[in-house]
Amino acid sequence: MRAGGVAAGRGNRLRARRRRGGAERGVEAGRLHVLKFGSSVLRSPADYARVAAAVGAEIACDRKVVAVASAMGDATDSLLAAARAVTARPPERLVGALLATGEEASVALLTLALAAAGVEAVGLNARRTGIRTRGPLADADPVAIDAGRIRRLLRKGDAVVLPGFVGVDGSGAPSLLGRGGSDLTALFVGHALGAAEIRLVKDVDGVFSSDPRAARCPAPLATLTWEQAREIGGGVVQPKALDFAERRGLRFRVTGLGGRGTTVGKGEGWSAPC
Repeated sequence: MRAGGVAAGRGNRLRARRRRGGAERGVEAGRLHVLKFGSSVLRSPADYARVAAAVGAEIACDRKVVAVASAMGDATDSLLAAARAVTARPPERLVGALLATGEEASVALLTLALAAAGVEAVGLNARRTGIRTRGPLADADPVAIDAGRIRRLLRKGDAVVLPGFVGVDGSGAPSLLGRGGSDLTALFVGHALGAAEIRLVKDVDGVFSSDPRAARCPAPLATLTWEQAREIGGGVVQPKALDFAERRGLRFRVTGLGGRGTTVGKGEGWSAPC
Protein backbone atom coordinates (compact mmCIF):
# COMPACT_ATOMS: atom_id res chain seq x y z
CA MET A 1 0.00 0.00 0.00
CA ARG A 2 2.80 2.37 0.91
CA ALA A 3 4.67 1.59 -2.35
CA GLY A 4 1.52 2.37 -4.29
CA GLY A 5 1.21 5.68 -2.46
CA VAL A 6 4.79 6.62 -3.34
CA ALA A 7 4.21 5.80 -7.01
CA ALA A 8 0.96 7.76 -7.00
CA GLY A 9 2.68 10.76 -5.43
CA ARG A 10 5.43 10.71 -8.06
CA GLY A 11 2.82 10.39 -10.78
CA ASN A 12 0.93 13.42 -9.43
CA ARG A 13 4.12 15.50 -9.44
CA LEU A 14 4.89 14.50 -13.03
CA ARG A 15 1.37 15.33 -14.16
CA ALA A 16 1.54 18.70 -12.41
CA ARG A 17 4.79 19.49 -14.21
CA ARG A 18 3.15 18.73 -17.55
CA ARG A 19 0.25 21.04 -16.68
CA ARG A 20 2.79 23.81 -16.09
CA GLY A 21 3.73 23.48 -19.74
CA GLY A 22 6.74 21.13 -19.76
CA ALA A 23 5.35 18.76 -22.39
CA GLU A 24 4.24 21.56 -24.67
CA ARG A 25 7.67 23.22 -24.88
CA GLY A 26 8.93 20.78 -27.46
CA VAL A 27 12.00 18.60 -27.26
CA GLU A 28 15.12 20.72 -26.91
CA ALA A 29 18.35 18.79 -27.47
CA GLY A 30 19.58 19.78 -24.01
CA ARG A 31 16.62 18.05 -22.36
CA LEU A 32 16.75 14.76 -24.27
CA HIS A 33 18.50 11.76 -22.74
CA VAL A 34 18.80 8.31 -24.33
CA LEU A 35 19.18 5.49 -21.80
CA LYS A 36 19.85 1.91 -22.83
CA PHE A 37 19.02 -0.89 -20.38
CA GLY A 38 20.68 -4.21 -21.18
CA SER A 39 19.62 -7.77 -20.43
CA SER A 40 22.04 -7.87 -17.50
CA VAL A 41 20.04 -5.03 -15.90
CA LEU A 42 16.60 -6.36 -16.91
CA ARG A 43 17.19 -9.82 -15.48
CA SER A 44 13.71 -10.47 -14.06
CA PRO A 45 10.26 -8.80 -13.89
CA ALA A 46 11.22 -7.17 -10.58
CA ASP A 47 13.98 -5.19 -12.30
CA TYR A 48 11.55 -3.24 -14.47
CA ALA A 49 10.32 -1.21 -11.48
CA ARG A 50 13.93 -0.24 -10.65
CA VAL A 51 14.54 0.85 -14.22
CA ALA A 52 11.25 2.76 -14.30
CA ALA A 53 12.35 4.62 -11.16
CA ALA A 54 15.62 5.58 -12.89
CA VAL A 55 13.69 6.93 -15.88
CA GLY A 56 11.33 8.76 -13.53
CA ALA A 57 14.30 10.43 -11.83
CA GLU A 58 15.41 11.80 -15.21
CA ILE A 59 11.94 13.17 -15.92
CA ALA A 60 11.78 14.74 -12.46
CA CYS A 61 14.81 16.80 -13.60
CA ASP A 62 12.71 18.15 -16.50
CA ARG A 63 14.19 15.84 -19.13
CA LYS A 64 12.67 13.79 -21.89
CA VAL A 65 13.80 10.17 -22.13
CA VAL A 66 14.16 7.62 -24.88
CA ALA A 67 14.61 4.26 -23.14
CA VAL A 68 16.12 1.46 -25.24
CA ALA A 69 15.25 -1.96 -23.80
CA SER A 70 17.03 -5.25 -24.39
CA ALA A 71 15.26 -8.57 -23.97
CA MET A 72 14.86 -9.73 -20.38
CA GLY A 73 17.63 -11.91 -18.96
CA ASP A 74 18.51 -14.89 -21.16
CA ALA A 75 15.36 -14.58 -23.30
CA THR A 76 17.36 -14.18 -26.54
CA ASP A 77 19.43 -17.31 -25.89
CA SER A 78 16.30 -19.26 -24.93
CA LEU A 79 14.47 -18.24 -28.09
CA LEU A 80 17.47 -19.09 -30.27
CA ALA A 81 17.81 -22.49 -28.60
CA ALA A 82 14.11 -23.14 -29.17
CA ALA A 83 14.44 -22.27 -32.88
CA ARG A 84 17.38 -24.67 -33.25
CA ALA A 85 15.41 -27.38 -31.47
CA VAL A 86 12.68 -27.01 -34.08
CA THR A 87 15.08 -27.02 -37.06
CA ALA A 88 18.84 -27.33 -37.32
CA ARG A 89 19.02 -24.50 -39.88
CA PRO A 90 16.39 -21.86 -39.12
CA PRO A 91 16.15 -19.19 -41.87
CA GLU A 92 17.66 -15.84 -40.85
CA ARG A 93 14.47 -13.98 -41.78
CA LEU A 94 12.42 -16.11 -39.39
CA VAL A 95 15.04 -16.07 -36.64
CA GLY A 96 15.02 -12.28 -36.68
CA ALA A 97 11.24 -12.22 -36.32
CA LEU A 98 11.43 -14.69 -33.43
CA LEU A 99 14.20 -12.93 -31.51
CA ALA A 100 12.49 -9.56 -31.93
CA THR A 101 9.66 -10.85 -29.74
CA GLY A 102 12.06 -10.85 -26.77
CA GLU A 103 12.77 -7.15 -27.17
CA GLU A 104 9.13 -6.32 -27.82
CA ALA A 105 8.02 -8.12 -24.64
CA SER A 106 10.65 -6.14 -22.73
CA VAL A 107 9.40 -2.86 -24.20
CA ALA A 108 5.85 -3.75 -23.09
CA LEU A 109 7.00 -4.63 -19.56
CA LEU A 110 8.99 -1.43 -19.16
CA THR A 111 6.10 0.65 -20.50
CA LEU A 112 3.83 -1.01 -17.92
CA ALA A 113 6.33 -0.31 -15.14
CA LEU A 114 6.59 3.33 -16.21
CA ALA A 115 2.80 3.70 -16.21
CA ALA A 116 2.70 2.27 -12.67
CA ALA A 117 5.29 4.88 -11.66
CA GLY A 118 3.21 7.72 -13.10
CA VAL A 119 5.36 8.23 -16.19
CA GLU A 120 3.51 8.91 -19.45
CA ALA A 121 5.37 6.65 -21.90
CA VAL A 122 4.72 5.10 -25.30
CA GLY A 123 6.27 1.78 -26.29
CA LEU A 124 7.13 1.09 -29.94
CA ASN A 125 7.91 -2.16 -31.71
CA ALA A 126 10.65 -2.49 -34.34
CA ARG A 127 8.44 -1.49 -37.26
CA ARG A 128 6.93 1.54 -35.52
CA THR A 129 10.37 2.68 -34.35
CA GLY A 130 11.35 3.04 -37.99
CA ILE A 131 14.98 1.87 -37.73
CA ARG A 132 15.97 0.79 -41.25
CA THR A 133 19.01 -1.39 -41.81
CA ARG A 134 21.22 -2.79 -44.53
CA GLY A 135 23.57 -5.74 -44.65
CA PRO A 136 23.19 -9.32 -43.38
CA LEU A 137 19.95 -9.90 -41.51
CA ALA A 138 21.80 -11.34 -38.49
CA ASP A 139 24.42 -8.57 -38.32
CA ALA A 140 22.93 -5.51 -39.99
CA ASP A 141 23.84 -1.83 -39.73
CA PRO A 142 21.25 0.87 -38.95
CA VAL A 143 21.01 3.51 -41.69
CA ALA A 144 17.81 5.48 -41.04
CA ILE A 145 15.20 6.15 -38.38
CA ASP A 146 11.86 7.95 -38.22
CA ALA A 147 13.16 10.61 -35.82
CA GLY A 148 10.12 12.79 -36.48
CA ARG A 149 7.78 10.18 -35.02
CA ILE A 150 9.82 9.91 -31.84
CA ARG A 151 9.99 13.70 -31.41
CA ARG A 152 6.21 13.99 -31.87
CA LEU A 153 5.62 11.38 -29.19
CA LEU A 154 8.04 13.11 -26.81
CA ARG A 155 6.21 16.41 -27.26
CA LYS A 156 3.08 14.72 -25.92
CA GLY A 157 4.57 12.59 -23.14
CA ASP A 158 7.52 11.96 -20.88
CA ALA A 159 9.25 8.99 -22.49
CA VAL A 160 9.39 6.68 -25.49
CA VAL A 161 10.48 3.06 -25.06
CA LEU A 162 12.20 1.39 -28.02
CA PRO A 163 13.45 -2.14 -28.61
CA GLY A 164 17.21 -2.51 -28.91
CA PHE A 165 19.01 -4.97 -31.19
CA VAL A 166 16.33 -5.13 -33.91
CA GLY A 167 15.38 -3.23 -37.06
CA VAL A 168 13.82 -3.75 -40.47
CA ASP A 169 15.76 -4.06 -43.73
CA GLY A 170 14.86 -2.66 -47.14
CA SER A 171 12.75 -5.68 -48.02
CA GLY A 172 10.70 -5.36 -44.83
CA ALA A 173 12.36 -8.35 -43.16
CA PRO A 174 13.21 -8.18 -39.45
CA SER A 175 16.94 -7.66 -38.96
CA LEU A 176 19.34 -7.89 -36.02
CA LEU A 177 22.26 -5.58 -35.17
CA GLY A 178 24.58 -8.33 -33.95
CA ARG A 179 25.30 -9.56 -30.45
CA GLY A 180 25.10 -6.66 -28.02
CA GLY A 181 23.31 -4.63 -30.68
CA SER A 182 21.21 -2.66 -28.20
CA ASP A 183 24.33 -0.54 -27.58
CA LEU A 184 24.35 0.34 -31.27
CA THR A 185 20.61 1.09 -31.20
CA ALA A 186 21.06 3.59 -28.37
CA LEU A 187 24.00 5.35 -30.01
CA PHE A 188 22.28 5.47 -33.40
CA VAL A 189 19.06 6.87 -31.92
CA GLY A 190 20.92 9.35 -29.74
CA HIS A 191 22.91 10.61 -32.71
CA ALA A 192 19.80 10.92 -34.90
CA LEU A 193 17.92 12.87 -32.22
CA GLY A 194 20.86 15.04 -31.15
CA ALA A 195 20.52 13.84 -27.56
CA ALA A 196 22.36 15.72 -24.81
CA GLU A 197 23.26 12.45 -23.10
CA ILE A 198 23.56 8.84 -24.23
CA ARG A 199 23.95 6.39 -21.38
CA LEU A 200 24.51 2.64 -21.71
CA VAL A 201 23.28 1.20 -18.41
CA LYS A 202 24.99 -2.07 -17.54
CA ASP A 203 25.36 -4.37 -14.53
CA VAL A 204 28.76 -2.78 -13.83
CA ASP A 205 29.36 0.91 -13.21
CA GLY A 206 31.58 1.72 -16.16
CA VAL A 207 34.76 0.37 -17.74
CA PHE A 208 37.42 -1.08 -15.44
CA SER A 209 41.13 -1.77 -15.88
CA SER A 210 40.61 -5.24 -14.35
CA ASP A 211 37.73 -7.60 -13.55
CA PRO A 212 35.11 -5.51 -11.68
CA ARG A 213 33.89 -8.63 -9.88
CA ALA A 214 37.29 -9.41 -8.36
CA ALA A 215 37.75 -9.10 -4.61
CA ARG A 216 40.21 -6.19 -4.91
CA CYS A 217 38.73 -4.29 -7.82
CA PRO A 218 39.71 -0.68 -8.59
CA ALA A 219 37.09 1.99 -9.22
CA PRO A 220 35.88 2.43 -12.80
CA LEU A 221 37.95 4.59 -15.12
CA ALA A 222 36.51 8.10 -15.36
CA THR A 223 37.20 8.73 -19.06
CA LEU A 224 38.44 6.83 -22.11
CA THR A 225 38.83 7.38 -25.82
CA TRP A 226 36.99 4.99 -28.14
CA GLU A 227 40.25 3.21 -28.94
CA GLN A 228 41.07 2.75 -25.27
CA ALA A 229 37.57 1.39 -24.67
CA ARG A 230 38.26 -1.23 -27.36
CA GLU A 231 41.61 -2.15 -25.83
CA ILE A 232 40.65 -2.48 -22.18
CA GLY A 233 36.86 -2.56 -22.16
CA GLY A 234 36.60 -6.33 -22.23
CA GLY A 235 33.60 -6.22 -24.55
CA VAL A 236 31.51 -4.09 -22.17
CA VAL A 237 30.41 -2.07 -25.22
CA GLN A 238 29.63 -3.75 -28.55
CA PRO A 239 32.59 -3.22 -30.96
CA LYS A 240 30.24 -2.15 -33.77
CA ALA A 241 28.75 0.46 -31.46
CA LEU A 242 32.21 1.80 -30.58
CA ASP A 243 33.05 2.02 -34.29
CA PHE A 244 29.82 3.93 -34.96
CA ALA A 245 30.49 6.36 -32.11
CA GLU A 246 34.07 7.01 -33.23
CA ARG A 247 33.07 7.65 -36.87
CA ARG A 248 30.56 10.26 -35.73
CA GLY A 249 32.54 11.76 -32.86
CA LEU A 250 29.82 10.63 -30.45
CA ARG A 251 30.39 10.91 -26.71
CA PHE A 252 28.54 8.58 -24.33
CA ARG A 253 28.64 7.11 -20.84
CA VAL A 254 28.78 3.52 -19.58
CA THR A 255 27.20 3.27 -16.12
CA GLY A 256 25.34 1.12 -13.66
CA LEU A 257 21.93 2.16 -12.35
CA GLY A 258 22.51 5.38 -10.43
CA GLY A 259 26.27 5.31 -11.01
CA ARG A 260 28.72 7.85 -12.44
CA GLY A 261 30.40 5.39 -14.78
CA THR A 262 32.92 5.99 -17.55
CA THR A 263 32.71 8.68 -20.24
CA VAL A 264 33.88 7.53 -23.68
CA GLY A 265 34.68 10.04 -26.39
CA LYS A 266 37.10 12.15 -28.39
CA GLY A 267 40.09 13.41 -26.49
CA GLU A 268 38.80 12.07 -23.21
CA GLY A 269 41.98 10.07 -22.59
CA TRP A 270 42.62 7.58 -19.87
CA SER A 271 41.67 9.20 -16.60
CA ALA A 272 41.94 7.89 -13.07
CA PRO A 273 38.68 7.55 -11.13
CA CYS A 274 37.41 10.63 -9.33
